Amino acid sequence: MDQSRNLLLALCILFVATPSLAQSSPQNPPTSAPVAPAVTIPQYPDTPRGLEKLLSDMMKLTKDGDNQALAAYVKSLTLPNPDDWFKSVFGDDGPRHAAASAPLRSGAGTTFPSTLATMLKENRTTIEARKFEKSCDQHATEKEYPLLLQRHSPVPLYDARFKDATSESIWSYFAYVDGGFRYVGNLSVNPPPLPKKPIPPQGSQPAKDESQTRIRVGGNVQAAKLIHQEAPKYRQDAKDAHIQGTVIIHAVIGKDGSIRDAEVVQGVCVLAEPALAAVKNWRYTPTLFQGNPIEVDTTISVIFKLG
Repeated sequence: MDQSRNLLLALCILFVATPSLAQSSPQNPPTSAPVAPAVTIPQYPDTPRGLEKLLSDMMKLTKDGDNQALAAYVKSLTLPNPDDWFKSVFGDDGPRHAAASAPLRSGAGTTFPSTLATMLKENRTTIEARKFEKSCDQHATEKEYPLLLQRHSPVPLYDARFKDATSESIWSYFAYVDGGFRYVGNLSVNPPPLPKKPIPPQGSQPAKDESQTRIRVGGNVQAAKLIHQEAPKYRQDAKDAHIQGTVIIHAVIGKDGSIRDAEVVQGVCVLAEPALAAVKNWRYTPTLFQGNPIEVDTTISVIFKLG
């Protein structure tokens, strides 16, 4: 009898303990996707060779199809505090440059991989970077030199040239900011104006609009009124290098026919400097509007041609 009671008691204990044993048994942890290792981007020096190495490494990632690492490299090119940077480099024109370059900078995640892929496809794999510290640099193109002149502080700008045996593609511009290369966009010498401010309420005194005292005249039309022309000097170093071409100058002609303001908008330095110096001494017949002298906004083309 005691033996039967003990057997029944053991069965009850086993029945109660079984769920506890089942709950305490180890469970297989849920499987998860492997975590990709973080991409470490090297420190590249603030030199042309540094930019060349950076872009070469990005081109290799493109060739290898490593899109994750390439995306990290592109992200590292983001310009921090762009509004402050453009203001410090270009002064009052900074906001216009910042606004004009914003779409290119924000779209770098798409344009950089596609551009590098195109360079690979076209076999333009030789990369040559240029660092522009002085405005008058012999390697600056006719579009780069006028932009370099607009800098209010001597912040170097870089371009990168992808070459094959016969041609090159220029990728501009880069700057070295906060310890790394940053993409600042393909800047132009005349960025579009910012949206106009709201019209002030009635009773206020708006600033005088200078354009009301000035008219726009085409270069060919204004050339017919030229009464004094000083020929620009064709520098010997330009002749020796067989450099020729056209320099385009934006000018404001005063009411008396003299050059009030002039700036280069296109031209290489070795030609543009003497062209600008000469044009500042030109003189025109005053332009009349409704019988009164008026300022003229125009462009002047100065042609340098080897004999």
